[in-house]
Amino acid sequence: MRISTTYSRAFARLTLGLLALLLLGSLSACKMPFTGQQSPVAPAHPVAPSSAGTCVALALPASGPYAPIGGKIRQGAQMAQKEMAANGVNMRLEIINTEAPDWLQKLKALPPSCTVVGGPLQASNYAQARNAGATAERAFFTFLPSLEQGDEGTRAWRFFPSPQDQIDALIGFASDGLSIRSYGAFYPADAYGARMTGLLEQTLYKRNMALQKASYNPGDPTSWSTAVAPLINAKTPEGSSTPVPQTAFEALFLPDSWKNMEMLTTSLLYNGEDRLVLLGTTLWEQGLSGKIVNTPEKYALAVFPAAWNPARAPRALQGPGSDFWTALGYDFARFAVSLGLNSRLSSPEVTARARRASQMVWGMAPITWDNAGVAHQNLFIFGVSSTGMVPVNLEEFRQTHSNVLQQSALRMQGLPPVDATGNPVTPGTGQQPTLQPIGTTPKPSYKLSLPSNI
Repeated sequence: MRISTTYSRAFARLTLGLLALLLLGSLSACKMPFTGQQSPVAPAHPVAPSSAGTCVALALPASGPYAPIGGKIRQGAQMAQKEMAANGVNMRLEIINTEAPDWLQKLKALPPSCTVVGGPLQASNYAQARNAGATAERAFFTFLPSLEQGDEGTRAWRFFPSPQDQIDALIGFASDGLSIRSYGAFYPADAYGARMTGLLEQTLYKRNMALQKASYNPGDPTSWSTAVAPLINAKTPEGSSTPVPQTAFEALFLPDSWKNMEMLTTSLLYNGEDRLVLLGTTLWEQGLSGKIVNTPEKYALAVFPAAWNPARAPRALQGPGSDFWTALGYDFARFAVSLGLNSRLSSPEVTARARRASQMVWGMAPITWDNAGVAHQNLFIFGVSSTGMVPVNLEEFRQTHSNVLQQSALRMQGLPPVDATGNPVTPGTGQQPTLQPIGTTPKPSYKLSLPSNI
């Protein structure tokens, strides 16, 4: 699904048939991805390999623009190969360059016992393999966010997070973690924004929750405050110039890149809204990973999903340069050996083996497969910090959420903010409350200006 540092808009459009690879970031928790805690699980017990070792193939780009990503996945697989060898488990690793015109012929030339294939990375390569009948001969676990309709769990399997995984993580955090039952979406009027918002709406419908939504022209930031106004429905009391929002939901989905968040939150503030839990996608990671955020307090209630968390990585992945892609290769190699395949079994049998192998300890967010062979990755939830991004602690977030709601309620009543002990903060004393919510300063003559990065 850069191919920049992690997910980007180009990557996200891969979900519509193109793969623009970005570096993801995040390790997962097992049941509550937003807690930052991973429950211990027993490693899978691989079927005893032959003396020559289990044969595993990787179908990756070794040249061209995607070569750096392919190289990282290969590096991670080789790390796992070395680790398993030290424990007496041999693995034969075959690398097929999908940029070569004869890559399918080279794959076909491998012995039938070299059954498990990791990759490819691009939807076009997968289509080539499918049309050539290669998916009927070997078990493909693709590094794609989605497969062709009806293929997942039958012709191939997914070993990668999907857009649905992102939506599930966000709703799990907001609804299950914060008891939020009302949602809005403010999305760019492009294919990615419409698709992600549609997935959110469908998922909420299954939970008997509705979605209020509005779109905006991504090419005209000056119009965004007007476009979001119907969602906020702000009223300005007589004699006041500060709008009071009448927002009918508690969480707002913003499926856009991080570089647009300053302008989007400014548009919300223009309408007086500073209380919402802001839900992003993995696109946000591109602009946050390893970056400095000058005003992180503005995003105290902003969260987004990701599949790699270096703080929770196993020892083998704690060296410099490790990231989601190396974790992907590392996990796949160990998973492939645990499958114990030396021939292409029926699809239900491959799925059954994948379900058993998924009990291993993961380097990235854990993946499970349902009975139909559809993959589900249990993504981490991250927040915004001064150094870019940080795993969210649910209890701390709940307290922050409560504080923001309290300060906003005081502001809307024309009362001063309070400190951590509940005492009013006197203007001009230099004191600040424990958490200063967005937009606590009244804006009698608010002038909308564009940030430099738009």
